Amino acid sequence: TGDIPKFEPLSRYPEVRRDLALVVANEVSCAQLSETISKNASSILKDIRIFDVYSGDGVESGRKSIALGLILQEFSRTLTDQDIETEINAIVSALTEEHAATLRE
Repeated sequence: TGDIPKFEPLSRYPEVRRDLALVVANEVSCAQLSETISKNASSILKDIRIFDVYSGDGVESGRKSIALGLILQEFSRTLTDQDIETEINAIVSALTEEHAATLRE
């Protein structure tokens, strides 16, 4: 007996994707990052897509780079640049505080 899918109406407004490359300690998992993002994001965050994990040249020893895409969308309007910037800043601040994450240059 599985869960019955529930209907969710689709938004007529476009989604926005913002990619971040974060440098974290090797011990920090993708699941931990996703959990922190979900916990600190607003309702405009629709999905988190991790698309690369890298360690080696250009990343200090004992750390790794995790690249992720954040899918943002509002149901009732088009997002503004300010909406997106505010959301990304809140997410990056939470990741910095909880996991000592830094944005990869």
